[in-house]
Amino acid sequence: MSPKSRPQEFHVMEFAHHDEAAAFVAALSRFLDSPKANIAFVGTSSSRGRSEVEVWARSAVRAEGVRLFLSDKALEAARSVFSPIHASKTVSRESLPDDSFLIIEGGVTPAWGATEASARLSPP
Repeated sequence: MSPKSRPQEFHVMEFAHHDEAAAFVAALSRFLDSPKANIAFVGTSSSRGRSEVEVWARSAVRAEGVRLFLSDKALEAARSVFSPIHASKTVSRESLPDDSFLIIEGGVTPAWGATEASARLSPP
């Protein structure tokens, strides 16, 4: 996938508590690492290139809430296994907060447990 075909819009999910966001990230990473998701959302390794599944996060401090930014394909994957999924708005790639970071990339990110997802959501 060329840089131009990277996801350009992201759906915002807001979590009041760090642990809730970590549980969601862990569950989504496990689903995306499954054979079912690889066929439906990520693609085979030969056709994959760069995945359209991206989740960015903004988690300033552990005591605050967490905002996740899901690409269309990431939101589609989440909605296929979790219900209901509420995204509050859509933002462009250029509007992602400067302190946000890529936390899940389809076909790259392994399956995580809640503890590992929580640690990855925590600022350095």
